[in-house]
Amino acid sequence: MSPKTILILGAGPRVGWSIGKKFAAEGYSVAVASRKPDSKAAEADNFLPLSVDLTKPESVKDAFKQTKEKLGVPSVVIYNAATLTFPPDFSDPFSVGADAFIADTAVNAVGAFAAIQESVAGFKSLDAATPKVFIATGNILPFNPVPLCVTLGAGKAALAHFIDVGTKAYAEKGYRFYFASQVTKDGNTVDFPELSGEAHGNVYWELVGEKEQGPWDVRFVGDGKRWVG
Repeated sequence: MSPKTILILGAGPRVGWSIGKKFAAEGYSVAVASRKPDSKAAEADNFLPLSVDLTKPESVKDAFKQTKEKLGVPSVVIYNAATLTFPPDFSDPFSVGADAFIADTAVNAVGAFAAIQESVAGFKSLDAATPKVFIATGNILPFNPVPLCVTLGAGKAALAHFIDVGTKAYAEKGYRFYFASQVTKDGNTVDFPELSGEAHGNVYWELVGEKEQGPWDVRFVGDGKRWVG
């Protein structure tokens, strides 16, 4: 089996870091990439910190290159980045400037597209026994739009589309793709303070451990249990 390596793009102190700790505890080498990584915290947890600008595909490519050189080809890739610009007029979601929409989409969708490209390229070099999994941290905005979150929802909708395409295009190769979202017990959007890093880590680990591609739209609640509508 190939070395077990996970690359987390958009590794913040809550969700991204919790995922890293879970996978490290399970024997994975962990690379955490963000615009300004916390090198001291990474050193304390034995993570590889990487600086990445997710709006630039060449920077995403470099993060994969560094991960491969220092830890091995990432067999698990997490896209945990997201950004949102609220409209200046809350009664008019399309009052958001076009420049803001472009900037948000660069992170929410273009960076994710580049990450999937690099993931697939790396998966091709791994042996058959190694799980090859791409997980996007999602939300339910593609399925239940919130007008104030128009830039984020549009990017997440594109990302959900990429994940769906991945399940169809690479099923025979055994590459797996998931769009994983924490929801409330009623299946609604979770407020940011309620996001559970631990639940994300546990659910993502369970997904990697599955033998076959299941439903790509995965929803779970704060205790890590799967949500069933």
